[in-house]
Formats: sequence, structure tokens, C-alpha cells
Amino acid sequence: MALNKGFELPSELEAKIEVLEGVRRRAKAAAGRAWLAGILLWVLAFGVGVYLIGNTAGWIVFVLAALGILFWVLYRYGRALEPYQKAYKEQVLAPLVEALLPGFNHQPDAGIGKETYLASRLFPTRPDRYHSEDLFSGEIEGVPLTFAEVHAEEEHEDCDDDGCDTSYTTIFKGLFAVAEFPKAFEGTVLVYPDRSEKLLGYLSKALQSLGGRFRGLQLIKLEDPEFERRFVVYADDPVTARYVLSTSLMEALRRYRERHGQIYASFIDGTLYLAVPVRENLFEPPPVWKKAVDTSRLQRYAEALAMMRGVVTELGLNVRIWGERALE
Repeated sequence: MALNKGFELPSELEAKIEVLEGVRRRAKAAAGRAWLAGILLWVLAFGVGVYLIGNTAGWIVFVLAALGILFWVLYRYGRALEPYQKAYKEQVLAPLVEALLPGFNHQPDAGIGKETYLASRLFPTRPDRYHSEDLFSGEIEGVPLTFAEVHAEEEHEDCDDDGCDTSYTTIFKGLFAVAEFPKAFEGTVLVYPDRSEKLLGYLSKALQSLGGRFRGLQLIKLEDPEFERRFVVYADDPVTARYVLSTSLMEALRRYRERHGQIYASFIDGTLYLAVPVRENLFEPPPVWKKAVDTSRLQRYAEALAMMRGVVTELGLNVRIWGERALE
């Protein structure tokens, strides 16, 4: 994800971050005490189990006690971090969201549903493990916009005489947005970055192996060579594809990619789905052992929010077509 380096953080956030630093130090101390207590209890359990009881029964007692202590430490560690995480989201992230996306609702524990992700038709493999969090929803210049972090994974099982090992590979990880498209239409248009196999190799190979057709869609040739150098388009109907991908929209998609990096877009029955690969979890506080005053991290948060705002403004979804919106 290429970020907008010219964006400046709201100045009032720095004072709030300084106050947060005290909360972080207290949380760090509480977390350290939890691990120190755990180590002491493990030593005690080892002494009781191995030296006092001895034999196999002693080792069983130690293992069971060690597991119980581990769960207790993790619980105490999580509780120690809660005030810091809550304060960070209330004092730092919430004002940042309000500054960049006024009126937007942020639900840290909610996400975009798996069925919405599948409805985009952007990624051919149905995920075996799916997680979405940090849901943002609101309107920009009258255009409804919803986005969240999404991580979709495919399960692989490798079996031999000794048993089976399960592993997961990422199908998509990043920001996933849903917005209203200003043109009313019925049909499907998928827009992939050219050479998308760098991020989703099997996707490009699957498209190529099907002879230019993908789940009832066909490869569409457009009259914009610059756009075709950057994107590959599949649609169920060439007329619909050319209607949706106007000259101005193709230019806007090119600019958006130049500013923000690889993007995947689908236009389905009047709705735009946009996927932007991002490796890191964007909307989480810094680790408790690092200083809360991390302007570079906040810069990335801010630029990610600005990028999502650009889904509407940079792609021109706020421009009315023939005086009316598609869903009015």
C-alpha cells in the first residue's frame, strides 16, 4: 500500500498521546508483574511436582499445574492491557477517525461479513478461515461507504504415515470496502491489477487456464492502452463493462493505483467492492513495551483512512450521473 506522505496528523492528538503514555507505562508494569508471578509459580510447581512428589505422578502434577498457570498468566496479561487498548482507541483513534471521516462510526470488534466478501466475486477460493475487524461505516458527500480489515485464508492438509499437518495460506489480507456506485446497472465487472500473480498467483493462473473465462465471465478488451497495461477486466457482458468503466473512471482507477498501490475492484448490480492488500493490522495500538507516542504508526492509520475516503472522492462516486443517484 503506497501512502500519502503529505498528510499531516491533527496537532491536538499529540497532547492526548502524551497523556496516554502514563496509561501505557502502568499497563506495561501490570503485564510484567503477571509474567513474573507466573515464573515464580512455575518454579514452585516444578519443585512440588518433581522434588516432593517425584516419579510419574509428580511430572503429571507439574504439567497440569504449568498449563493452569499459563492460562492464568495470559488472562492477567490480557486484563492488564485492556485499559491501555481502550484509552488508545478512545483518546487517539476516535479523534483521528472524526478528523478524517466526520460522522463515521467505528466498531473495533465488528467487521464485514463473509457473505459480503464472497458477493464481491473478487477472489475465487472460498476461505476456510475468515476474520474481519475494525468496521467503519458512514457517508462521504452523500455516498454510503463501509470498510474494514479482512483476512481470508485457505486451509491445506498434508498427510503422511505419521498423520496430517494443517496449514493456511492467505487469499486476501487488507482493507475491504463497499460503496454505492453512481450508475444504475445490472451485471458483473471484475477489475484485477495486471500481473496480480505477485499477490495472488493462483488467481491469474486459474483465469488463464479457463481460456479467458472465469465463472461465466469473459476477458474484456478496452480502448485505453494505459488502463490495460495496469489492469485486467472480466465481465459478463462487454456492453456493461464499457458502460461502467467510463473514460473518467478508468483514469481515476489508474490514479488511485498510482497513489495507493495494488487494488482489486468489482462492480456488481450497482455496488462497488474494493480490496486493497495491506500486510499489517492497521488499527491496533503499539505494543505495550513500545512508546505510545508513535507518530509514524499514527501516520499510517491516518493515511489508510484517507485512502478509504478516496474511494468516494478520487473515484468520483460523489459525482451525480444524469442528476440522480443509483439507489435513490
